[in-house]
Amino acid sequence: MLRTFKRPSALSKYHFSTSRPTLKTLHFQNSLSKTLVPFTPLTSPLSFYVCGPTVYSHSHLGHARAYTTTDMIRRVLRDYFNYEVQFCMNITDVDDKIIHKSHEQGKEVRQVAKEFEKEFMDRMQDLAVEPPDFVPRVSEYVQEVVQFVQRLEKKGFAYEANGSVYFDVKEYLQRGNEYPKLNIAAKEQLEKLLEEGEGVLSNGELSGEKKSPQDFVLWKKSKENEPFWESKWGNGRPGWHIECSVMSHEVFQRYPIDIHAGGEDLKFPHHDNEIAQSEAHHGCDKWVNYWIHIGHLHIDKQKMSKSLKNFIKIKEFLKLYSSRQIRFLFLLQKWNKIMNFDPKVSMAEAIAKDSQFSEFFKQARAIVRNYEIHQTSQKFNMEDKQLDSFLRDTKERVHHHLCNNIDTPSVINELSSLIIKTNSYMKSGDNELKAPLILSISRFILKISQCLGLINDDPFGFDSTQELTDETSIEPFVQATVDLRDRIKKLVFKSNIKKELFEELDKIRDEDLARLGIRLEDSTTGGSSTWIKEDPDVLLSNIKERKLGKKQKTNKAKKPS
Repeated sequence: MLRTFKRPSALSKYHFSTSRPTLKTLHFQNSLSKTLVPFTPLTSPLSFYVCGPTVYSHSHLGHARAYTTTDMIRRVLRDYFNYEVQFCMNITDVDDKIIHKSHEQGKEVRQVAKEFEKEFMDRMQDLAVEPPDFVPRVSEYVQEVVQFVQRLEKKGFAYEANGSVYFDVKEYLQRGNEYPKLNIAAKEQLEKLLEEGEGVLSNGELSGEKKSPQDFVLWKKSKENEPFWESKWGNGRPGWHIECSVMSHEVFQRYPIDIHAGGEDLKFPHHDNEIAQSEAHHGCDKWVNYWIHIGHLHIDKQKMSKSLKNFIKIKEFLKLYSSRQIRFLFLLQKWNKIMNFDPKVSMAEAIAKDSQFSEFFKQARAIVRNYEIHQTSQKFNMEDKQLDSFLRDTKERVHHHLCNNIDTPSVINELSSLIIKTNSYMKSGDNELKAPLILSISRFILKISQCLGLINDDPFGFDSTQELTDETSIEPFVQATVDLRDRIKKLVFKSNIKKELFEELDKIRDEDLARLGIRLEDSTTGGSSTWIKEDPDVLLSNIKERKLGKKQKTNKAKKPS
């Protein structure tokens, strides 16, 4: 079992080298310090909060990247570094955008929110994103929002104007606080970004009520045909930024929160405003210990977003690609960097990796299944020792990459290199292959793949269809057929009717077994054939293409020069 390591005394002691891994403990690129720092949770279980969706429209590929990434980080923390994790993701079900959509569709705000919340959750399930431990909705925490705002008002950090309540940034700064903390560059465009954060229905009308343009709304006065809740300031609803501060506190009941995550675009104003109002409320100087931000997904050099109408719906994308291929797509990019998405080029690489991993597990399964350890020498030769050494080195390098801000592209590349080495070993034709070594490699790749969310708990989980789970039950029957075919094949070489018999044997392989989804691979050294379970339709299609190519090659060779 992997251990949780002690925090190093100083980051400066690590000197990066191209030859050997250096990091031994997890480090995160903390958006607050803007440096790579050791990760030391303050509590157990550690608290992990991510800003959830505003449910007013269909989920797109940008959402897929954000939430598969936080899912991956959660799994790595829990399943690799062995931290106990409490994971919370909120749902914004009261917002200007939802109200605007309800007016467009002639529906109740609650109905619109429920429909798109379900759609979002369905897509997350399709993407194999684990459900959060807590899913608070802002509509269910309005009373707590009111109490939170009242405390800010009592402490002198908030003021009421025309039924709305605002956070007083000037007062906050005068008391020695810093604002904004995360996005210093935002100071140059504070007013514009803050206005965008107030919501699409405000249209700048709140600006005249503020003491200062940089103040932001905590409680918003409701207009006609808008949802509202009663408060001491009159009928209103929560502002956008206040909800995360309130719900995270109500769920975890402590601060600092260990990890707060969200998209890069949320740094300002959303996260900076969360920090200001939370630290003012709690009287602390660090409300969150580690801020981590997921890079934008760009298409045609623009951020993918609903407002730009350049988004790809997750539901439509899943008609073209599997959830595992989509996860590979994101794992092959550094999660905190901008991802430039090209549907053809980006997916080609993801599909290739998916195929490589899948094929490796099929081949490894076949070798381990047919292996008879009592008949094989277990003394390692030079080739065995080299592969075993490469496995140990790969484990060290993978650990370093996971410690280094969970560098998934490097992890995938390390596993890919290990697969290439092992494939070469398995195809060497050496009858002294060590199945226990192959099994050790498979288990390691399996473990890391599970930590990244690529596969489930099936020990050979990269197979491409659900039908593969019945392999154990059909194994005796398939193996009996394969053994019979092998015996007949040996007799064929002594027969005078080789052509006819080979045709019958090929028919068993390419038709009878293929229809059952059994891919049969003949040995090139005269040994036993190997069978692998596959999707019957895909297998038959591949056989048809192979025969067509062989026929075309033969016809071309027959043509006179």
